[in-house]
Amino acid sequence: MTDNQRHRVGSDWVRAYSAANPMEAELLVGMLAQHGIRAGLRSQGLMGGIGELPLDALHTPVWVAPQDLNDARTLLQAYERKPEHASWVCPACGEHNEGNFEICWHCGAERE
Repeated sequence: MTDNQRHRVGSDWVRAYSAANPMEAELLVGMLAQHGIRAGLRSQGLMGGIGELPLDALHTPVWVAPQDLNDARTLLQAYERKPEHASWVCPACGEHNEGNFEICWHCGAERE
């Protein structure tokens, strides 16, 4: 993430989203920045715990400037509705694949 995308989180900033982990939070801050929304993260001290800590301990809040909250929520709701999280059926072999796979686990064909 470039310096012009990252903003120092102000004390008046509001929590717009709770990302599953610090990596998703960084992605979302970048996505919001691409849309002109000032967003940032406060602390990433638990990043070293990935693989050791329970998954729910890694939830990372994404903070935005108060005046950007409505626009941020609109984008974040669209992010949550994205169809790539849905399961899919391979067009080549008909095998069922979970949404996080881009390539069929059975035959190696790419997702359409």
